[in-house]
Amino acid sequence: MKQQPAISVLVPVYNTAGYIRKCFASLSNCPLRNIEFIVVDDGSYDESPDICDEYAKKDPRFKVIHQANGGSAIARQNGLDIASGEYVIVCDSDDWIEPDIYTKLYNAATENDADIAVCGYFLEYDDGRSIPYQYIFKESEGAVDNYDFLAHGAGSSWIKLVRKSLFERTDASYEPGINMSEDSLIIYKLLKGNPKIVQIRENLYHYRRQFGGESYTNNIKMTHIYQLCHTYEWLKNNYTEPRYAPLIFQRAIDLAFACLRTKDLKHEYLKDFLRNELLWKSFASNRITAKRLFIAIVKALPISLSKLLLAKLYRFIYK
Repeated sequence: MKQQPAISVLVPVYNTAGYIRKCFASLSNCPLRNIEFIVVDDGSYDESPDICDEYAKKDPRFKVIHQANGGSAIARQNGLDIASGEYVIVCDSDDWIEPDIYTKLYNAATENDADIAVCGYFLEYDDGRSIPYQYIFKESEGAVDNYDFLAHGAGSSWIKLVRKSLFERTDASYEPGINMSEDSLIIYKLLKGNPKIVQIRENLYHYRRQFGGESYTNNIKMTHIYQLCHTYEWLKNNYTEPRYAPLIFQRAIDLAFACLRTKDLKHEYLKDFLRNELLWKSFASNRITAKRLFIAIVKALPISLSKLLLAKLYRFIYK
């Protein structure tokens, strides 16, 4: 009888021929044998499909699906649908891993009977910089505090090993067309199941930070803004307890920053968002004095100056 894989790694691929060999080589170096790499080629038109097939011939742990382009969410969901591992995780095809990442995450999860295990990562820049990053979550009785995880851990599914049954328990799936912030949305859904989460205080993943190209992670456009709005609305509508109000307000500010990165954003759209969504009425009850003052200033300024203020704050925080 064929042994069930301990882990299924979902690898969505779209036009990453320049990076994919490094990704696949790092996966092949993983010492685990009871692991499967489900590679979903999402209609790539460069050399990526051939490279996927090449590795499937060399390493039986690789399983390749070729499909018409449908976006990263559909690619991930199609991979998830056929995954047979006890746990699942995503690996982006332009990134790479440390050889023992999945061993350490799996051991941490199984030894603690956890639904999710998370680690840190490195931000890799084209100029050669490699910056380690890990948010240390608050813990209680040996497990991560779920509110802190919701506030600071959504997204980055490539460092989160998730028990596959948690998807079934929460009826969580990737939504077609939501290809921007799909990581955050799926984590928001999974956290509704009140999972047990553990963390490893090691950086074991290499995330390639890019500012151009045609991979999934580049170029914010108007279609992406609508997708980000969908994720924001889902969060606001499903986490309605008062204690989530500060978190949801922060997500509104994050969305405003994303708007500023969109060149074709309509003036009226940003105007309505700044003056309505960021002044969400529950904000009055939040105990965030600095943010209350900030929004009061934005409200008082003309839209052009409000946008300039947000732009300067955005550059101060993110640059």
